[in-house]
Amino acid sequence: MQEHPELTPVMTVTAGTMRGASFRLSLRPQVIGRTPDADIAVPDPHLSRRHAEVRLTDAGALLVDLGSTNGTWLNDRRIIGAEPLADGDVIRLGHTELRFFDPALATTDPVGLRFLGGGGGDVRRSHRPAVPLPVGGPANGPTDAWPPDGTPVASVGRGDGPA
Repeated sequence: MQEHPELTPVMTVTAGTMRGASFRLSLRPQVIGRTPDADIAVPDPHLSRRHAEVRLTDAGALLVDLGSTNGTWLNDRRIIGAEPLADGDVIRLGHTELRFFDPALATTDPVGLRFLGGGGGDVRRSHRPAVPLPVGGPANGPTDAWPPDGTPVASVGRGDGPA
């Protein structure tokens, strides 16, 4: 993972005061809590100071509840101790919701939208870079108008009324 940091899992806040924030996880355990010195500090009064921890292991990522007062929820199920994380999992801590995104095994994007063909099977993406798209206009150069004679390309309505 260190030689390919772009393949390191990401936690994205999907609900709560920090909605939209993302955190790339590291190889050392990451503490999530409301204290400013937490690795992932979340200003949610319903979180414990050291609420939960995410660990990246050779077997995959783990979510660990650190004895929080209000509990750690994984996919709407309260966890006790450590639970494995899978791409697309939803973690709820207090009034904050995070989505776990693992680009190495992704069947979803960082906000949880499923890739085509990702109906729950073991879908893996290629990590080869995409072929770059050509830059610039069409081979004959850009056109001022299309179609050139100005005829409409589309219309709105059922087609049974006046134009």
